[in-house]
Amino acid sequence: MRILLVRVAADTRYMQAMYKVVRMEPLSLEYLGAAVRPHHDVKLFDMRLEGGWDGLRRTIEKYDPQVVGTGGDTCESSACKRVLSLAKAHDRRILTVVGGIHATTIPEDYLHPDIDVVCINEGVFAFRELVERFEKGGAGYEEIPGLALNRDGKQIRTAPRPLADLDTLPFPDRSLTADVRHKYGFSLWGKHLALMRYTQGCVGRCDFCPSWKQTGGRYLRRTVDSMLAELQTIREPYIYFVCEESLLDTKLSLALAEAIRRQGLGKRFGMPLRADTIVKKPHVIEAWAAAGLEDTIVGIEQAEDDHLHDREKTTTVQDNIEALKILKANHVNCTGSMFLRPDFTQAQIDRLMAHTVELEVDCPQYFVLTPIPGTKLFDKCRDSLVEHDFDLWDFNHAVTPTTLPLVKFYEAYMTAYSTHLQPFVVQFYQRKLAQMTPEETDEEMDGLMGFREVFGTLHEDHKEYAGPPA
Repeated sequence: MRILLVRVAADTRYMQAMYKVVRMEPLSLEYLGAAVRPHHDVKLFDMRLEGGWDGLRRTIEKYDPQVVGTGGDTCESSACKRVLSLAKAHDRRILTVVGGIHATTIPEDYLHPDIDVVCINEGVFAFRELVERFEKGGAGYEEIPGLALNRDGKQIRTAPRPLADLDTLPFPDRSLTADVRHKYGFSLWGKHLALMRYTQGCVGRCDFCPSWKQTGGRYLRRTVDSMLAELQTIREPYIYFVCEESLLDTKLSLALAEAIRRQGLGKRFGMPLRADTIVKKPHVIEAWAAAGLEDTIVGIEQAEDDHLHDREKTTTVQDNIEALKILKANHVNCTGSMFLRPDFTQAQIDRLMAHTVELEVDCPQYFVLTPIPGTKLFDKCRDSLVEHDFDLWDFNHAVTPTTLPLVKFYEAYMTAYSTHLQPFVVQFYQRKLAQMTPEETDEEMDGLMGFREVFGTLHEDHKEYAGPPA
């Protein structure tokens, strides 16, 4: 059968601008493709790089798929529905499937006449079984664990699917993105990169994060042999581990770092880390730095311990301070993420920005605290939401009430960007472009222009959303 997997793109100006800066490979779809490709013809279409909606229409028309699958984050959910509506408009017989984080945390949002099946949690094996049944006539979907079936305006949930052993998953089929792989990367770090899954889940219970709930609080791991085997199939020199927390298992982390160093693969790495993990395991950071670790994203989040505790984080401000020292000692760059809470006063926002300066974070990132479905925070805020359009749940719009007038809140948010992130970006590109030949600068200028567009669209979006300054 012909199976089309669609990497979705949200329609908002801000997200369209971000796609020019953050161009990560669609790893989840490459996993799905690997699961079904041995027996089917599979095409992966990346809307962010291959022509958007017009390109998708042409692809559906020409490829004439029998199955179309997609998925995305909460702010991309309406675009997912539109993708599958396009498929059904082409041929009502097409099996339409959606998965991903939003599908897992709030599957009822995908109760839609153009969506046949919702995959909940890990969808690799569920998707394979679904395709097999569809090919045989479409009977027995109810027997497949981990699905929500849309029928006659109602949603039928099948049995929960047990968590998969990560070593049993097929390696992602990166050949599906061969034509556009050279475009994948992260402009903020100035690197082309591949993504790789190392672990899944987290022992933290942060109220704003849905990840730990998806694994029932369990921390899943791959073996060193599995990791090394996949690493040897990846051509890109830089790899970012898409994990909630990469180094919780000390024995495994040290073994993998040593194996990578011994193999001499010449790869460089980035990964997300918790501050308390860094503080408790400086020897693991040292081992990974020797193995090629260059960048990490750390959730600094807040400037006060009581604000961290409000979010049910077990880290402290002192943990953040010590973690930054350890990373700097090992020459590992830190991108620190900070949340502006909508209920903050101006003084609290000023304190958070001052804390960023005190920490000397290599690259600061600010987000608006957003109660994503499936989190404890969503349950706490459900009755006080002021914005129900999921397109705006992009961590840059306040969807809960603000203490400051909305205009003032967004002014403070943009001040954080212009004071901290924008100068970092300008200085980064000045250093990088100075080392390049004129021929090499064209692609990097695309990244710089992408950042300029991000800043511009944020400013314009906030003006439209909140109104003119008071």
